[in-house]
Amino acid sequence: MSSAKTPNDSNDPVEWAEETKSRKRLIKTIGYVAGPKTIERPDFQDEVVESDGLEEIIDSREKVVKTLNQTNLLNGLVEDGYLRKEKQGGQDPIVLDLNYDEDRDTYEVAPFGAPSKLRSIAYDVLDRNDLPSDTLEGVDTNDFNAVLDAVNDAVGRKVLVVVSEASQYRLREEALSIASKKVSDAKESS
Repeated sequence: MSSAKTPNDSNDPVEWAEETKSRKRLIKTIGYVAGPKTIERPDFQDEVVESDGLEEIIDSREKVVKTLNQTNLLNGLVEDGYLRKEKQGGQDPIVLDLNYDEDRDTYEVAPFGAPSKLRSIAYDVLDRNDLPSDTLEGVDTNDFNAVLDAVNDAVGRKVLVVVSEASQYRLREEALSIASKKVSDAKESS
C-alpha cells in the first residue's frame, strides 16, 4: 500500500499530489494507452511495450512494464479510487503444455492440485525432447513451480506455463478525466 490516503466514502480518487511516482506513472500510462477501455494486465503490458509516443507522457516505459509483471500497483489504484476492478482473475490456474501433441501426449493441461497430471505432462515433455526422466530427480513433483522450472530449464525454453484468467480493470470516470489532463499536460510540456 502506498503512503496515499484511503479515498473517502464518495470514492473520489486520492489527491494526485498524494500518489506515489510509480502510481502516477501507471495512471498516465493507462490514460494514454487504454483510455476508457477495460484492460487485462498481461495484454495491457504488451500494449504498453508496443505503444508509440509513450516516452512523451512518462519517464520510463521499462518501469511500467516491470510493474505490470504483478497486479500490486493495479490493485493499489483500485484502493485509491482510480481504477475499478471489473473482473477478478487468478481463478483456477492450470499448467499448459505449449507444444502438446494430441497423438503422442497424455494431457495438455494440469489443474493446480493435480500433481499426477502435472507429472504426466512433465514426462511427456521430457520424452518429446529426448531428455531423460531422471531430469526431475530431486525435484518435489508436488511443487508445480519447481516442476515447471526444472522442465523449462531442461528443454531450454518455455514449454510449460501457468495460465489463469486475468483480472480486468478500467479507469473510473473521475480518474479518466484526471489521467486525460495529466497526459495532455505531459504532451504540452514535451
